[in-house]
Amino acid sequence: MSSKLSRFLSLLFVAEHNCLLCDRELPAPSRYRLCAPCYATAFEVIGNRCCLKCGKMLLSEENYCLDCQNHDKAFDRAFSPVSYTGGAVKLVTGLKFHNKRYYAEPMARWMTDRFLSEEIAVDVVLPIPLHPNRRKERGYNQSELLAKTIAQALRLPLDVTSVVREKDTLASTGLTGGRKAREENMKGAFRLTAKDNIKDKVVLVVDDVITTGATSSEIASVIKKGGAKKVYVLCFASTREKPPIQEGY
Repeated sequence: MSSKLSRFLSLLFVAEHNCLLCDRELPAPSRYRLCAPCYATAFEVIGNRCCLKCGKMLLSEENYCLDCQNHDKAFDRAFSPVSYTGGAVKLVTGLKFHNKRYYAEPMARWMTDRFLSEEIAVDVVLPIPLHPNRRKERGYNQSELLAKTIAQALRLPLDVTSVVREKDTLASTGLTGGRKAREENMKGAFRLTAKDNIKDKVVLVVDDVITTGATSSEIASVIKKGGAKKVYVLCFASTREKPPIQEGY
């Protein structure tokens, strides 16, 4: 058996029969391809107590996180099934940086279930585009892999051409300066190429993680300027809300 075929069969087996986190064989079919212990202990599932704008799990009794209370975002609402901690970090980084493309389908199923729980109607699914340089380097767009499964599940068209990434932005993990630096980095990053595809439509933008919301807000602004009615954002994970600084500390 060739090494390439062996690797392919190995990936196929892991994707279908083993837990994505602990690699143990699943005793029964799992929608998210996770064993019961990993699902119960490795993820912080976001429930009803989430920000009504960005979807982050809330630490307070407010309806909006501190960031959304203090900063406008162009999208209408964002949703994520889990916080960006523990197992979610492993899945996102594995899909994004380690070519574990078979992570995308179960992650997208979880995202779809989260979105359906909101009972919101949308017209088209649009992944966050990668700059050609980044796509060539990585070989694929992880957001597009997620969006493909989500669009199929929702029986909606997948739009991968109406918005392009013109600016080869810096990786957000390497930025210093917080929110302001992220917003400056994303300014002018996207360009709408086909207004007719999104005009008067409700668009669902798909990405892997939402942090400050700078990327999602920038693309939502571009889409809305093109005539979209509303823009919702669906991500696999969202970063935790930072606790407020207490006086005297």
